[in-house]
Amino acid sequence: MSTILDVARLAQVSTATVSRVINSPETVREPTRKKVLRAMKMCNYKYNALARGFVTKKSNTIGLIIPNINNPVFAESTLGVQEYANSKNIKVILGNTSYDAEQEKSVIKALRESQVDGLIITSTDPKGKLIKSLTEENVPIVLLFSTVKPGPISAVGVDNFRGGYEATEHLISLGHRRIGMVSGNFAISDRAHHRWHGYRQCLKDHNIIYDSQLLVQTMYSLEGGRDSIGKLLRLDEPPSAVFCSNDYLALGAIKGAMQAGLTLPEDLSIVGFDDMPTASYMIPALTTINQPAYQMGRTACEILLQIMEDQTLVMQHMMETKLVVRDSTAAFAQENVKQP
Repeated sequence: MSTILDVARLAQVSTATVSRVINSPETVREPTRKKVLRAMKMCNYKYNALARGFVTKKSNTIGLIIPNINNPVFAESTLGVQEYANSKNIKVILGNTSYDAEQEKSVIKALRESQVDGLIITSTDPKGKLIKSLTEENVPIVLLFSTVKPGPISAVGVDNFRGGYEATEHLISLGHRRIGMVSGNFAISDRAHHRWHGYRQCLKDHNIIYDSQLLVQTMYSLEGGRDSIGKLLRLDEPPSAVFCSNDYLALGAIKGAMQAGLTLPEDLSIVGFDDMPTASYMIPALTTINQPAYQMGRTACEILLQIMEDQTLVMQHMMETKLVVRDSTAAFAQENVKQP
């Protein structure tokens, strides 16, 4: 099925112009209006099931799009969305993208065809092209787990730079100087990129030279964390501590370190990011950066419902991170550094 973007390309106009032709045709000059209507006919564009549904119909349903249904932190945020939506008699349809940009497009398209009234998205597109096209079409949308975005876009998230800085500073305070980082791929997560910037700035502020060999980018999976820690431990000069850009990677990293014969935290300290509900039950219990996932989801839903009533609203809400120290980190001791 064709999209509003296909119509805009064929008519050689912006998606905003197509949206105006659909919703307020009297505001568009007649030659342009006719060109757009002709393109819509050629594309067989079914606007009643798409953009017009957001403006003129109410389904009392919203779409929630997350990148990894297996990650407990997204389960927490989903619960926050659902509980607030339920309190307002709003239904939630959940879509999972597996950090795949094409899958994200497909899920968004399916939700729009279902005529949801708005979308909450944890996007896998740091450049924001898809998000920009949605805002141009006046689709009510809130980004979740997002950094602050320029332009008219609502978002809920945390200061990922600060969180990365705090995690690294904790390890430095314990005497570690050779600190690795296992990160999600920057190409699919600006959150990971900002956490890396915090990590790097903290090293600089403490006069520690950044070594690019100590950064491993990987997919957000247990296997990614396990395999990445293996790469770091095989370096000629392996790290004595590692910052993982989320708890899911940290869990895999702990498994990989133990398989390499290391004892945590005596031989290797590991810090995560998220403070997922199982973090305190891991062995060793995980030191991590807490971000309030449940409250973030609840707040995102609250903001979306407000935007659905007044689409002129733009609300960006950044919440606080907090270092939670548990058992996976300890003071650096040179005599305990082991080669795997």
